[in-house]
Amino acid sequence: MSVLVCIPTQRDIHGLTTAAAFRICAGHAGGAEFRTFQAQPTDFNRNLCVKYFLEGSHDHLLFIDSDVVPPDDCLDQMLATGRPIVCGVCPILLEGSRICTNVAQRAPDGNYTFIDEFGSEPFEVDAAGLGCTLIAREVFEKIGVPWFQFRQTPDCRLIGEDIHFFEQAGAAGYRALVVPTVQCSHFRTIDLLEVIRAVHRAQRAPRPEPAGV
Repeated sequence: MSVLVCIPTQRDIHGLTTAAAFRICAGHAGGAEFRTFQAQPTDFNRNLCVKYFLEGSHDHLLFIDSDVVPPDDCLDQMLATGRPIVCGVCPILLEGSRICTNVAQRAPDGNYTFIDEFGSEPFEVDAAGLGCTLIAREVFEKIGVPWFQFRQTPDCRLIGEDIHFFEQAGAAGYRALVVPTVQCSHFRTIDLLEVIRAVHRAQRAPRPEPAGV
């Protein structure tokens, strides 16, 4: 299956992200094209990516954020599921310096809760960040324009363009599948994936016995 690997960006692209994208394309036997789109706001930029994708002949579009580094075998793992929307796991930084994953379930009140712990088997989610997300052509063709759109609620909360996409896809009968073994580094001034791994190592480490008195 032919894939368009697309990095939407407002500014620069991390060097490790670019290198990963080239490796992913070179290693995909089904044929892959690498494109970047520099524009803002983010929802407009993502829509430009999809427009270009639909004008071509590729079967899938792989979004990679400009500061995210997926594993080199991410395409093989994601395509092997046979699912139309497949997400990798990417650490994100929330308000209050909280680090969590980019995958979330929707609560009955309509709010989303990020999932911090899960096993190694693929599982379905209601929404996810698009740091490393593979989407089949049929999804875009079915849900229509705008595929991505920022929205504001009556109480002045901003609904991200990623949530808009997953809600539209869900209404059309598509649920996202997360592949936990597709773990992506996410670079700010530090690699958030390494921070999460360090926290998990610390939590699993045996506690020292208190010193005798």
